[in-house]
Amino acid sequence: MIDGVHATEIDTDPNWNPAGKALSALVDAYGKPEGYSLRIKTNMPPSKGLGLSGAVAVGAVVCADRYFTLGLSRLELVRMASKGEPSHHMDNVSASALGGFNIVARDASGENEAITTFPPPADLGLAVLVPDVRKMSTEAARRFVPEQLQMTEHVRSIGRAARIAAAFANRDVRAILETLPWDGVVEPSRANGGVYGRGVDSGFLLEEKKILLQEFHVAETISGAGPSRALWYSISEDHKHRRKNRTGVIQPAIALVTDRLKALGHEVREVFMTKPSSKGATIL
Repeated sequence: MIDGVHATEIDTDPNWNPAGKALSALVDAYGKPEGYSLRIKTNMPPSKGLGLSGAVAVGAVVCADRYFTLGLSRLELVRMASKGEPSHHMDNVSASALGGFNIVARDASGENEAITTFPPPADLGLAVLVPDVRKMSTEAARRFVPEQLQMTEHVRSIGRAARIAAAFANRDVRAILETLPWDGVVEPSRANGGVYGRGVDSGFLLEEKKILLQEFHVAETISGAGPSRALWYSISEDHKHRRKNRTGVIQPAIALVTDRLKALGHEVREVFMTKPSSKGATIL
Protein backbone atom coordinates (compact mmCIF):
# COMPACT_ATOMS: atom_id res chain seq x y z
CA MET A 1 0.00 0.00 0.00
CA ILE A 2 1.26 3.48 -0.86
CA ASP A 3 -0.23 6.70 0.43
CA GLY A 4 0.83 10.31 0.87
CA VAL A 5 0.81 13.41 -1.34
CA HIS A 6 2.59 11.70 -4.24
CA ALA A 7 1.15 8.20 -3.79
CA THR A 8 -0.31 7.97 -7.30
CA GLU A 9 3.12 8.64 -8.83
CA ILE A 10 4.83 5.64 -7.20
CA ASP A 11 5.10 2.26 -8.94
CA THR A 12 3.55 -0.45 -6.73
CA ASP A 13 5.02 -3.38 -8.67
CA PRO A 14 7.49 -5.03 -6.23
CA ASN A 15 9.69 -5.98 -9.17
CA TRP A 16 10.17 -2.27 -9.94
CA ASN A 17 9.59 -0.48 -6.65
CA PRO A 18 12.98 -0.04 -4.90
CA ALA A 19 11.55 -1.17 -1.54
CA GLY A 20 10.20 -4.34 -3.15
CA LYS A 21 13.48 -5.09 -4.89
CA ALA A 22 15.48 -4.54 -1.71
CA LEU A 23 13.17 -6.76 0.35
CA SER A 24 13.29 -9.50 -2.27
CA ALA A 25 17.10 -9.42 -2.14
CA LEU A 26 17.03 -9.54 1.65
CA VAL A 27 14.63 -12.52 1.65
CA ASP A 28 16.88 -14.35 -0.84
CA ALA A 29 19.99 -13.62 1.23
CA TYR A 30 18.63 -14.59 4.64
CA GLY A 31 16.15 -17.29 3.75
CA LYS A 32 13.18 -15.77 5.51
CA PRO A 33 9.60 -16.71 4.62
CA GLU A 34 8.43 -15.51 1.24
CA GLY A 35 5.80 -12.82 1.01
CA TYR A 36 5.36 -9.56 2.81
CA SER A 37 3.01 -6.61 3.13
CA LEU A 38 4.53 -3.16 2.92
CA ARG A 39 3.02 0.28 3.45
CA ILE A 40 4.86 3.32 2.10
CA LYS A 41 3.87 6.87 2.90
CA THR A 42 5.62 9.54 0.88
CA ASN A 43 5.23 13.27 0.66
CA MET A 44 8.43 13.52 -1.38
CA PRO A 45 8.00 13.88 -5.16
CA PRO A 46 9.50 10.97 -7.13
CA SER A 47 11.84 11.24 -10.11
CA LYS A 48 13.21 14.61 -9.01
CA GLY A 49 16.68 13.61 -7.82
CA LEU A 50 15.72 13.73 -4.14
CA GLY A 51 16.74 10.19 -3.22
CA LEU A 52 13.23 8.79 -2.78
CA SER A 53 14.17 5.39 -4.19
CA GLY A 54 17.02 5.05 -1.71
CA ALA A 55 14.86 6.24 1.17
CA VAL A 56 12.07 3.70 0.61
CA ALA A 57 14.58 0.87 0.09
CA VAL A 58 16.32 1.74 3.36
CA GLY A 59 13.01 2.03 5.20
CA ALA A 60 11.94 -1.41 4.02
CA VAL A 61 15.25 -3.04 5.00
CA VAL A 62 15.35 -1.34 8.42
CA CYS A 63 11.82 -2.58 9.16
CA ALA A 64 12.65 -6.11 8.01
CA ASP A 65 15.84 -6.11 10.06
CA ARG A 66 13.83 -5.27 13.18
CA TYR A 67 10.94 -7.63 12.39
CA PHE A 68 13.14 -10.64 11.65
CA THR A 69 15.75 -9.70 14.32
CA LEU A 70 18.54 -10.03 11.76
CA GLY A 71 20.97 -7.70 13.53
CA LEU A 72 22.34 -6.25 10.30
CA SER A 73 25.48 -4.15 10.58
CA ARG A 74 25.44 -0.66 9.11
CA LEU A 75 27.36 -1.93 6.06
CA GLU A 76 25.06 -4.93 5.58
CA LEU A 77 22.03 -2.67 5.84
CA VAL A 78 23.41 -0.37 3.14
CA ARG A 79 24.34 -3.32 0.92
CA MET A 80 20.85 -4.81 1.16
CA ALA A 81 19.12 -1.48 0.53
CA SER A 82 21.35 -0.83 -2.49
CA LYS A 83 19.77 -3.85 -4.20
CA GLY A 84 16.79 -1.60 -4.87
CA GLU A 85 18.88 0.95 -6.77
CA PRO A 86 20.13 0.95 -10.40
CA SER A 87 23.53 -0.77 -10.57
CA HIS A 88 23.19 -1.28 -6.79
CA HIS A 89 24.83 2.09 -6.15
CA MET A 90 25.19 3.10 -2.50
CA ASP A 91 25.19 6.91 -2.52
CA ASN A 92 21.48 7.48 -1.81
CA VAL A 93 21.04 4.51 0.50
CA SER A 94 24.09 5.30 2.64
CA ALA A 95 22.75 8.81 3.25
CA SER A 96 19.25 7.57 4.08
CA ALA A 97 20.51 4.73 6.27
CA LEU A 98 23.28 6.47 8.17
CA GLY A 99 22.69 10.22 7.90
CA GLY A 100 25.58 12.66 7.64
CA PHE A 101 28.23 12.87 4.93
CA ASN A 102 29.28 9.43 3.69
CA ILE A 103 32.28 8.24 1.74
CA VAL A 104 31.88 4.78 0.18
CA ALA A 105 35.15 3.20 -0.92
CA ARG A 106 35.64 -0.17 -2.62
CA ASP A 107 38.75 -2.32 -2.49
CA ALA A 108 40.76 -3.45 -5.52
CA SER A 109 38.35 -6.32 -6.24
CA GLY A 110 35.42 -3.93 -6.37
CA GLU A 111 33.40 -6.34 -4.24
CA ASN A 112 34.08 -5.09 -0.71
CA GLU A 113 33.11 -1.65 0.57
CA ALA A 114 33.95 0.48 3.54
CA ILE A 115 31.86 3.48 4.61
CA THR A 116 33.17 6.50 6.51
CA THR A 117 30.54 8.87 7.93
CA PHE A 118 31.01 12.42 9.19
CA PRO A 119 28.29 14.38 10.99
CA PRO A 120 27.28 17.49 9.05
CA PRO A 121 28.13 20.96 10.39
CA ALA A 122 25.28 22.37 12.49
CA ASP A 123 25.57 25.67 10.60
CA LEU A 124 24.97 24.13 7.16
CA GLY A 125 21.51 24.89 5.76
CA LEU A 126 19.84 23.58 2.62
CA ALA A 127 17.00 24.68 0.36
CA VAL A 128 15.80 22.23 -2.29
CA LEU A 129 13.93 23.62 -5.31
CA VAL A 130 11.81 21.16 -7.28
CA PRO A 131 11.02 22.35 -10.82
CA ASP A 132 8.30 20.98 -13.10
CA VAL A 133 10.90 19.48 -15.44
CA ARG A 134 10.05 15.91 -16.37
CA LYS A 135 13.09 13.83 -15.50
CA MET A 136 14.36 10.84 -17.39
CA SER A 137 15.32 7.80 -15.32
CA THR A 138 18.54 7.79 -13.31
CA GLU A 139 19.86 5.03 -15.53
CA ALA A 140 19.15 7.11 -18.64
CA ALA A 141 20.79 10.17 -17.07
CA ARG A 142 23.90 8.10 -16.39
CA ARG A 143 24.42 7.54 -20.11
CA PHE A 144 25.43 11.19 -20.51
CA VAL A 145 28.29 10.87 -18.03
CA PRO A 146 31.62 10.21 -19.80
CA GLU A 147 33.26 6.90 -18.99
CA GLN A 148 36.78 8.31 -19.33
CA LEU A 149 38.36 11.56 -18.14
CA GLN A 150 41.41 13.49 -19.19
CA MET A 151 44.13 13.43 -16.56
CA THR A 152 43.79 17.15 -15.80
CA GLU A 153 40.07 16.86 -15.01
CA HIS A 154 40.67 13.69 -13.01
CA VAL A 155 43.18 15.51 -10.82
CA ARG A 156 40.85 18.50 -10.38
CA SER A 157 37.92 16.26 -9.42
CA ILE A 158 39.95 14.30 -6.88
CA GLY A 159 41.23 17.54 -5.37
CA ARG A 160 37.73 18.99 -5.03
CA ALA A 161 36.34 15.77 -3.57
CA ALA A 162 39.21 15.60 -1.06
CA ARG A 163 38.65 19.20 0.05
CA ILE A 164 34.90 18.66 0.45
CA ALA A 165 35.51 15.55 2.55
CA ALA A 166 38.07 17.39 4.69
CA ALA A 167 35.67 20.31 5.10
CA PHE A 168 32.92 18.03 6.37
CA ALA A 169 35.38 16.31 8.71
CA ASN A 170 36.43 19.72 10.06
CA ARG A 171 32.87 21.13 9.91
CA ASP A 172 34.19 23.99 7.82
CA VAL A 173 31.08 25.47 6.19
CA ARG A 174 33.01 28.12 4.27
CA ALA A 175 35.22 25.52 2.58
CA ILE A 176 32.16 23.40 1.78
CA LEU A 177 30.36 26.30 0.11
CA GLU A 178 33.43 27.39 -1.84
CA THR A 179 34.15 23.90 -3.23
CA LEU A 180 30.83 22.08 -3.54
CA PRO A 181 29.46 23.72 -6.74
CA TRP A 182 32.34 22.99 -9.09
CA ASP A 183 31.60 19.65 -10.67
CA GLY A 184 33.48 19.62 -13.94
CA VAL A 185 32.18 16.29 -15.24
CA VAL A 186 28.75 14.95 -14.28
CA GLU A 187 26.60 18.08 -14.07
CA PRO A 188 27.93 19.76 -17.26
CA SER A 189 27.54 16.53 -19.24
CA ARG A 190 23.99 15.97 -18.08
CA ALA A 191 23.07 19.63 -18.54
CA ASN A 192 24.24 19.55 -22.16
CA GLY A 193 22.24 16.35 -22.62
CA GLY A 194 19.04 18.11 -21.59
CA VAL A 195 18.61 16.17 -18.34
CA TYR A 196 17.91 19.29 -16.26
CA GLY A 197 15.37 20.87 -18.58
CA ARG A 198 15.11 22.88 -21.76
CA GLY A 199 17.72 25.65 -21.89
CA VAL A 200 19.63 24.52 -18.81
CA ASP A 201 22.96 23.75 -20.45
CA SER A 202 26.39 23.77 -18.83
CA GLY A 203 26.96 27.46 -19.54
CA PHE A 204 23.63 28.46 -17.99
CA LEU A 205 24.34 26.33 -14.92
CA LEU A 206 27.90 27.62 -14.46
CA GLU A 207 26.76 31.24 -14.74
CA GLU A 208 24.08 30.63 -12.12
CA LYS A 209 26.52 28.98 -9.72
CA LYS A 210 28.94 31.90 -10.00
CA ILE A 211 26.24 34.50 -9.35
CA LEU A 212 24.88 32.63 -6.33
CA LEU A 213 28.29 32.20 -4.72
CA GLN A 214 29.52 35.74 -5.45
CA GLU A 215 26.35 37.62 -4.51
CA PHE A 216 24.90 35.48 -1.73
CA HIS A 217 27.63 33.03 -0.69
CA VAL A 218 25.22 30.23 -1.59
CA ALA A 219 26.50 27.04 -3.23
CA GLU A 220 24.33 25.36 -5.85
CA THR A 221 24.42 21.72 -6.82
CA ILE A 222 22.03 19.55 -8.77
CA SER A 223 20.28 17.19 -6.37
CA GLY A 224 21.05 13.61 -7.38
CA ALA A 225 20.43 13.08 -11.07
CA GLY A 226 18.24 16.22 -11.15
CA PRO A 227 16.33 18.21 -12.05
CA SER A 228 15.97 19.59 -8.50
CA ARG A 229 18.41 22.24 -7.26
CA ALA A 230 20.12 22.13 -3.88
CA LEU A 231 21.13 25.50 -2.45
CA TRP A 232 23.61 25.23 0.43
CA TYR A 233 24.23 28.12 2.80
CA SER A 234 25.45 29.18 6.23
CA ILE A 235 22.54 29.43 8.65
CA SER A 236 24.39 31.92 10.86
CA GLU A 237 25.29 34.06 7.84
CA ASP A 238 21.65 34.04 6.75
CA HIS A 239 20.55 35.15 10.24
CA LYS A 240 23.19 37.88 10.26
CA HIS A 241 21.95 39.28 6.95
CA ARG A 242 18.33 39.01 8.07
CA ARG A 243 19.08 41.38 10.93
CA LYS A 244 20.54 43.84 8.42
CA ASN A 245 18.20 43.67 5.43
CA ARG A 246 15.36 41.32 6.50
CA THR A 247 15.92 39.09 3.49
CA GLY A 248 18.97 37.06 4.47
CA VAL A 249 20.92 35.18 1.80
CA ILE A 250 18.86 32.13 1.00
CA GLN A 251 15.55 33.78 0.05
CA PRO A 252 17.15 36.03 -2.61
CA ALA A 253 19.05 32.99 -3.89
CA ILE A 254 15.81 31.01 -4.20
CA ALA A 255 14.20 33.94 -6.01
CA LEU A 256 17.10 34.17 -8.47
CA VAL A 257 17.00 30.48 -9.40
CA THR A 258 13.20 30.56 -9.63
CA ASP A 259 13.27 33.59 -11.95
CA ARG A 260 15.95 32.10 -14.18
CA LEU A 261 14.01 28.86 -14.57
CA LYS A 262 10.81 30.80 -15.24
CA ALA A 263 12.57 32.70 -18.03
CA LEU A 264 13.19 29.33 -19.69
CA GLY A 265 9.55 28.29 -19.34
CA HIS A 266 9.91 26.18 -16.18
CA GLU A 267 8.14 26.57 -12.84
CA VAL A 268 9.40 25.72 -9.36
CA ARG A 269 6.64 23.57 -7.86
CA GLU A 270 7.98 23.00 -4.35
CA VAL A 271 10.69 24.38 -2.08
CA PHE A 272 11.90 22.36 0.90
CA MET A 273 13.76 24.23 3.63
CA THR A 274 15.86 21.77 5.56
CA LYS A 275 19.37 20.88 6.70
CA PRO A 276 21.56 17.77 6.62
CA SER A 277 20.84 15.35 9.44
CA SER A 278 23.29 13.27 11.43
CA LYS A 279 20.52 10.73 12.10
CA GLY A 280 19.94 7.87 9.75
CA ALA A 281 16.82 5.75 9.35
CA THR A 282 15.10 4.99 12.65
CA ILE A 283 12.12 3.00 13.85
CA LEU A 284 9.47 5.36 15.22
